[in-house]
Amino acid sequence: MVAADDDGADTTFLNFEVLQANKDKPAVLVLGGSKFMGKALVENLLQQGARVCTVNRGHKHWGTRDPAEGKTARVLADRDEREVFSQRVAEATRRLGSSWDMVADFSAFDGEDMKTALKGLGSAFKLYVYISSDSIYEVSAWSSAEWKSQNSFAGKNCVTEDLGVRPADAEMQEQVNKKDSYGHGKLEGEEILRQGLPNDARCVLLRLPDVIGPYDATYRLWAYWHWLRAGEEGAPPPQVQSYKRKRSDGSDDDKVPRNPELSVVYSLDVARFVASLLTGSQPADAPRCDVVNLACLEQVPLCEMLGQLAAASGIQKSRPRLAPTKDPKTYLPSVDRPWPLSLERMSGAYRFKPTPLAEVLKTCAEFFRDGCHLFPHEAWKAAKKLAEDPADVAIMLAGLKGPEGGS
Repeated sequence: MVAADDDGADTTFLNFEVLQANKDKPAVLVLGGSKFMGKALVENLLQQGARVCTVNRGHKHWGTRDPAEGKTARVLADRDEREVFSQRVAEATRRLGSSWDMVADFSAFDGEDMKTALKGLGSAFKLYVYISSDSIYEVSAWSSAEWKSQNSFAGKNCVTEDLGVRPADAEMQEQVNKKDSYGHGKLEGEEILRQGLPNDARCVLLRLPDVIGPYDATYRLWAYWHWLRAGEEGAPPPQVQSYKRKRSDGSDDDKVPRNPELSVVYSLDVARFVASLLTGSQPADAPRCDVVNLACLEQVPLCEMLGQLAAASGIQKSRPRLAPTKDPKTYLPSVDRPWPLSLERMSGAYRFKPTPLAEVLKTCAEFFRDGCHLFPHEAWKAAKKLAEDPADVAIMLAGLKGPEGGS
């Protein structure tokens, strides 16, 4: 179960001495933690003085296998190797010698993934924070009803946390599950965690929309940055949804917005919120298993967000070039939901203030600009998400070379 190199050194459980120092500090197990949101959380926790252990495959991301540079304990394990993963989580917990104050799970994508973690942990944790997704609403009863207007909160159509329930009809469940297997898997993970939560532990399910920020390996927003720049140089510009007004017939279908508001969350806000759960007091009305939608307060149509990204990128126009079309090629959003998320629990119960969207986009634009020099391979991959003409122009503008030196 424990691998060693030619000198007999442990290559599976690394840097565990950091967990034995400062034992008065909270201990946090991060499942994931090597990239994007997990990397940001680890940095935040270390700044708080927490003792941190990450569990991941040890792959190289953005030029490093250990972004914490030896400041955390590390367990190398692949969650797909379920029995080994459980054993290694159990061994990490044994070496800690106590319960984890918090487990932050970025790498569970279905019920089996969740079972694997819970089996290894047993009852040795106090708080389990599961990074779930707003995609679970794609397999909800409201989705199966084609998102017809229902005034779900304070007279407004918005998606509250209590609406994340499956359709009662089994056939309809199967239909929506096939339509969004990712959402189905994430909701399954939530369900297994609720069922397997030890009696003296609690959990928080964070339902995240599309996540944006530095070091995002989906390259979706970076692709838009490239596309906006290429569009200003005459290449086909970013496509957005056209939404010609039509005469209302009073039907529910007519009330579903055709240019929906886009929900996004900043990766550093996710890290900041999760870290706050370790040190802050929970809301007075918090159930043992709480659910929170986490997102930027500004939920705007894609065309408006691209306008803000263009301004943050230094494009000196009141409006960037965009191509409204009936069936656009888009990278955001990743869901079909036409209604915004309700953020009342985030803002009211947890009193969390997310970073303003304009500030987030400015940070992202600066990262994309600098990343063309610091991470040229990743910048090239982001540009290659585009169609051939805008991709070629974007690569030329950024001075990028392909994997073999070509554009």
